[in-house]
Amino acid sequence: MNCAPRAALLCGCWLSALLLALPAGGNEAGSVSLIDQDGRDFRLDTLHGQVVLLVFGFTHCPHICPVEMARMSAALSELEASGDEVSGVFITVDPGRDTPAVIKSYIEKFHPGIVGLTGAADALDTVADYYRVRRNEQQLEEGDYLIDHGYSLYLLDPQGEAQVAVLPGLPPAHIVSLARELLQK
Repeated sequence: MNCAPRAALLCGCWLSALLLALPAGGNEAGSVSLIDQDGRDFRLDTLHGQVVLLVFGFTHCPHICPVEMARMSAALSELEASGDEVSGVFITVDPGRDTPAVIKSYIEKFHPGIVGLTGAADALDTVADYYRVRRNEQQLEEGDYLIDHGYSLYLLDPQGEAQVAVLPGLPPAHIVSLARELLQK
């Protein structure tokens, strides 16, 4: 199998993760001002130099988002236990309901080092669009809604570029393995 340079990380495991084709030339998403779970300004480019596990989701998600957060938490705990420095970030796709306080309460159920982010809808749109997260609101009875947002767990390299989207259902050990490969680059 011939692998493109960026795909070298994934040779032999293409069924377990997807390469992301992001726009060339700069990461405008990194400089967008978001708001963390404590109400402070936060920019993703402050994490440059680190490998990042990034989950897009929403706190009212009944099934998939909590599973993805648990996978990220387990991977972060394993990486941390072996001395690997990897950051975890949760970005909401539902700024209407996910205030900093709501996000703080949500992420406290997972790994203590996860940063939870919300912000103005246009700022979140810029970040989501950059990482090719497409949100589709699905109306439920009595005015409630869910948001389909596709793959939600990404591994970012130290430059803030998404290298892979990890398919749902893969064990945390797989995420750990991919993160360690990025750490060695």
